[in-house]
Amino acid sequence: MRPMDHSKLKCCLFSLLLLTVSAADPLSNAATSSSAATSSSATTPSCTTRRCLASMLIAKEALSQPQSPSCISNISVPSIVYETLSVDTKNLRFESRLQVMLSWEDPDLSWDTSVYHHDMVVLPVRKIWTPELHVTNGVQTTMKHGNKDLLVHSNGTIEHMVIMNTVVGCEVNLYNYPFASDFCPIAINVWALRGCGMFLNFGAVSKTSTNRGDWLTENVELTAKGGRDDRNYLWVSLKMRSETPFLSLVLPSILIIVADVVSFALPLGGGERISFKVTLVLSFIMFLIILKDLLPEGGQCSPIIRKHFCFCLVILVLSMLQSMVLTRLAKCGTLWPCSLSKSKDSPLKDTDNEEESRPDITVIKLKASEEEKNSPLQKVVKFLNKMAAQDQKEVRHHRFANKVDLICFCIYLTILIVYTAAILYFSFGSRCEINQLEFWEN
Repeated sequence: MRPMDHSKLKCCLFSLLLLTVSAADPLSNAATSSSAATSSSATTPSCTTRRCLASMLIAKEALSQPQSPSCISNISVPSIVYETLSVDTKNLRFESRLQVMLSWEDPDLSWDTSVYHHDMVVLPVRKIWTPELHVTNGVQTTMKHGNKDLLVHSNGTIEHMVIMNTVVGCEVNLYNYPFASDFCPIAINVWALRGCGMFLNFGAVSKTSTNRGDWLTENVELTAKGGRDDRNYLWVSLKMRSETPFLSLVLPSILIIVADVVSFALPLGGGERISFKVTLVLSFIMFLIILKDLLPEGGQCSPIIRKHFCFCLVILVLSMLQSMVLTRLAKCGTLWPCSLSKSKDSPLKDTDNEEESRPDITVIKLKASEEEKNSPLQKVVKFLNKMAAQDQKEVRHHRFANKVDLICFCIYLTILIVYTAAILYFSFGSRCEINQLEFWEN
């Protein structure tokens, strides 16, 4: 009986082992399926929308410049749209507006398109680092974002637009004012120090409005000083519209000088010529004050029109003084003041009478009785003789003054002809050069 019991015990143990293995198989299958589900959930994102992707990129807090192995970030400038806002000829400054497109790469903001099926996403500009441009020769520059958002591509390329309003100190060449034209630079650069920073790659440059007041923007070009990549600037060609200043300043000055030349036809007596010339001088001073408010006080190339106005004013004043002197000479025959001339004329007349009377003393004594009889008639004759002599003296004075006036007119006209030829030569035949890139000399 014992051998049979032992074999039965072996059969029971074997069957129990089979039951244990069969019971363990479902548990292992469940564990395997749960581990596979966990691994698949780890590789698959919880959301795939653009907003979810944007939130993930914002969470990276990419607020610093992309740190490349070379320590230099290449900033691409595909296009610049330029516009001249105003030109201040008094303070030698001009204001412009630049619409600049920017593009750069930030590897930290890239993603796998096989996981996130989006090529582009929009991010707020305040959450992402953006390059800052500055104008080297700018007096005042403000840069603002063209939009509150920027565009990010899947490969990490970022596109953005900024608007720059800059006031540039440019000593505009006003030597030939109002026929002035010149070039002014706008030096656009970025931060770079000891091999680290940014580098600009420029593209196309265009302009929008060409006319701003009296100035016309002829052309805008991008160039670099000495071929250096860190000294890029826009070369803005400006030309003045000369119609308005010519009609309001140059033409009135020419007409006033012509009127002064014609005023020599007025007679010296009566004071009409003097009053007319005084009016011309006062009118010209008014135009000189207007010119002072338009042009700068100094500079390398002082406007030649300022010298023109000074010369015309001197000529007008000299012409007025000449007319005053000749009017006095035509009336009194002397340049002394009235009080002195009268005191000097009276003794001369007395001495003349004495000299005339000395050789006729004997005759006067012989005819004393006849003169006493005809004294009233003799007084009338003497009075008429004096009047005739005075008239003849005034005629001689007028003739002499008119001759001097004619000589002065010829000299005046010759000076004006020579001056006209000289001013035309200096206005159109000569130029004054200004180094507009002097701020980069050091």
